[in-house]
Parts: sequence; C-alpha cells; structure tokens
Amino acid sequence: MLLWATVLFLPAVAHGQDSESFFDDELPEEPKEQKDTLKSKPIEVRDEEEQRKKAAQQTNEKGEVAPVKARPQDEGPIEQVAPMAARPKETILDNSRFSLAGDYFLNTGRGRATLPSGWGLFLGYDADESGGKGFDLRFEVGYLNIANAPSQIQGFYGEMGMMWLYRLPKFPLQLMTAILPGVGYYTFRDAISSGNALKFTAHAAVGVEFPFAIARLDRTDEVVPFVQLRGGMIYDNVLPIVHYGVYGGLAYKFGRVIFKY
Repeated sequence: MLLWATVLFLPAVAHGQDSESFFDDELPEEPKEQKDTLKSKPIEVRDEEEQRKKAAQQTNEKGEVAPVKARPQDEGPIEQVAPMAARPKETILDNSRFSLAGDYFLNTGRGRATLPSGWGLFLGYDADESGGKGFDLRFEVGYLNIANAPSQIQGFYGEMGMMWLYRLPKFPLQLMTAILPGVGYYTFRDAISSGNALKFTAHAAVGVEFPFAIARLDRTDEVVPFVQLRGGMIYDNVLPIVHYGVYGGLAYKFGRVIFKY
C-alpha cells in the first residue's frame, strides 16, 4: 500500500515540476514597471483663452494682479520732437519778398530830342500771399535820372499797385506782370531855368523770374533773379516823359515756415 502510494505521488510531482518549468520558459512574468507604462493616462485639456489671460497678467509687490502693457509695434524710427523754444516762429516777413533792380531806358515822350535817355533803379516789396498763383499787392520806391547837359530831370517816386505772379509747373521759372500808379517828386533844370514839382507817375512791367530755393530746414526761402521789360511815365502838360527799358535785378523771398511737429 505504501509502495503504491509512493508510485502515484512521484509522477504527480514530476508532472507538476515540468508544467511549472514549461510556463516559465514560454510565458515569463511581465515586470510591474512595464505593466504600469501600458496604463492609459487621462488627457489634459488646456483652455487656450485662460492661458492667454494668465500670460497677460503679473503680480505686483502687493500681491495684486496687474495687466501687462502690450509691447508697442516697431514702426521704425520716430522723429524727435523739438522743444517749443526751438521751433520756428512765424514773422511779419513770411510770404513776402524784396526786390532790387536797375536799368537803362529810352525816352519816347515829347522831350526826347532834349532828353533822349536815362537810368533808374527801384526797391520793391510784395506780399506773395497767393503762393505764385494769383494777384498780390506790391509797393515800389525808385529813383529816375534823365540827363543830357545842360538839361536834367531827376527825382524819387513811390508807387503801389497789383502784381500778378504765375509759376509755370514743371519749369524752374515764373511769369510776372504789374501795374503801379503813384506820385514822384522831381527836379527839372535846363540852361535857362530850374524848378521842382510833385508829378503823377506810373509803371507797367512784364518779366520772367527764376526762383532758386535756399537750403533751410524750417523755411521755404528763395533767391529770385529776374528780368523785366518796364514802361513808365512822368505826367506833365508841357514836357511829359514816357520811357521804356529793360530792368535786371534780384529778389529775396521769405517763404512760409515749415512745421514738422
């Protein structure tokens, strides 16, 4: 009986050992770490709007949340603004110019046989409010000297009138014309007598001008050489003077102030 039990127990033990070794070789036990890595993790859903709000805030020293100022976009270099004391100022000379010219003229009036020719000069002022596109007010003071020994007429005059100025587009020149009535104080003398008197006088002019800009940062000043064909008269019922001549001169224009601020 004991022998029979021993016989039955030994095959069972052998079979059990073989079975355990078989499974150990074919299906090894998985490590715990690998099993953990295979576990699915929950997907974290981020609220992008909330993240942007948090990024746009920062905490100050008191612990308060303060919004961060947006960084300005780079728009290139910004022109510096000069202080008020350094800015150009408008003056009474703005949009005005002074002209100085002289000429030699021929007398075509009644006394041309005695006084055939003469010379003159003038200083003019005009307010170029039209900017070279219309009529402007003009003032002139001048001097005339018509002499042929022993006769002579000389004197000063003042005139005021309208000047029309037109700058040609795309050309470095401008046209002008003016009519200037006024009065003059003249002295007359010849071989027999002499005297002086206040006489009516007038001039009419047509000319071409060539403006050149002056290199200034805050103004539009110009130097203007010009040539004018001028006719004038000194009215007298006995010896009227009517003369024509070509004037050449130079003008300086005080332009507008350029505000860059």
